[in-house]
Amino acid sequence: MKKIGLIILSFILSSSLFAGDYQDVAISLSSSSTYGYYGTYGIEDSLRLDAALSLGLTSHMELAAGSVMELTPAFWDEQTFYLELNYALLGKRSTASKVAGSGINMLLGIGGFYSRTFSSSRDGAGAYITFTPLTLGNPMTGRRERFLKTNLGYDFINERVVVSFSILGFDLYLRGTYRDYS
Repeated sequence: MKKIGLIILSFILSSSLFAGDYQDVAISLSSSSTYGYYGTYGIEDSLRLDAALSLGLTSHMELAAGSVMELTPAFWDEQTFYLELNYALLGKRSTASKVAGSGINMLLGIGGFYSRTFSSSRDGAGAYITFTPLTLGNPMTGRRERFLKTNLGYDFINERVVVSFSILGFDLYLRGTYRDYS
């Protein structure tokens, strides 16, 4: 686990060195509630912490890689890694210039996940769609808030539907802000 953390930290610190015009870099933090339906086993729910690294790809698209750690009911028992591609629906999220992109936006995306539970041998992997109905801010301002993010997916290994909600998330941009274009 320490090696994975060290690799992720190295990636975060070095990613801004290779960023191009639209490739802004952000660290994202949010909490989420996850509900999984296990058929005959019923519904499992938990509270989790989501930490990710987001890279801008184009004026409308961004790629996020992150990890979700379980906080309740068993601290750190389940770890989920994901890769997600989002598209800004209401306008450009970035213009790669001194002109800011849309300050109010919506995100629609697709992603894949791998989940590892340490107290049992129940791993999971699957795909999901994600929708964020409101974002405030953009790379130029240096931060963005995401409201009411919802993921709907399917875990192919455990044959279950997975739904997660995040009421509020924060993106802090390390590159692609007003400081880079002055």
